[in-house]
Amino acid sequence: MAENMLVGAVTNGEYKKTEASKQTTKSDQTTSTSKTAGKQDGGYNQEMFLKLLVAEMQYQDPMEPSDNSQYVAQLASFTQIEAIQSVQDDMHSIQAQSLVGKTVVINSDHEEIRGKVDYVTSDDEGTMYVSVNDKQYKVSEIDSVVDTDYYNAVTIVETFNTMVAKLPILENVTIKDENDITNALNVFNSMDTYTRGFVKEDVVKHLETIANRLNELKNPKKETDNKDETSSTEDTLETAPVQEI
Repeated sequence: MAENMLVGAVTNGEYKKTEASKQTTKSDQTTSTSKTAGKQDGGYNQEMFLKLLVAEMQYQDPMEPSDNSQYVAQLASFTQIEAIQSVQDDMHSIQAQSLVGKTVVINSDHEEIRGKVDYVTSDDEGTMYVSVNDKQYKVSEIDSVVDTDYYNAVTIVETFNTMVAKLPILENVTIKDENDITNALNVFNSMDTYTRGFVKEDVVKHLETIANRLNELKNPKKETDNKDETSSTEDTLETAPVQEI
């Protein structure tokens, strides 16, 4: 009779699980694990805990009954742990949702991605994802959250540095480089004070030196043009017939 019991029985004052009880426990663990994939909680949930608690109370030794306060304390502890886990999950969700509209830096597969978070979503297992530059990344891959003004300033300075790096050295500057030099100067002149604070002083000096060299190359040409115009005017005056009054 005892071997047919679902949970177990007391034999000679000792509680023993039956084979059916062992199979039920194994089944409950499998069900719990499938419902909470990704969470390593040992396979136990509240339903499993209550079943074991009822079995323990039902088949306790009548000669030495357990203290009811112990059962209440165990149930309270388990409930408290579940509540903490639920709060943690909610906090993770709230933190992820608060990233919408903010600029983030993501490290994914050894690649740095920068951009604004468009929206936040989650899969069936509760993993949170952010959409950046039309692609989804795990929230755990976010390296940092940056201020929008800072991000814009750094991006502009990086573009400016690239433009200056492509300019020729001082000795190789020619009139043909005028457009590239002018574009770099326009980018620098369009920066506000905050953005200019991220530009290195040696980069600015290099650009100024190249710009001065370009002006030197352009000025002799203007002076030559002026001399040619003056010479042409004098020749015209000399060859022009003098009218008698």
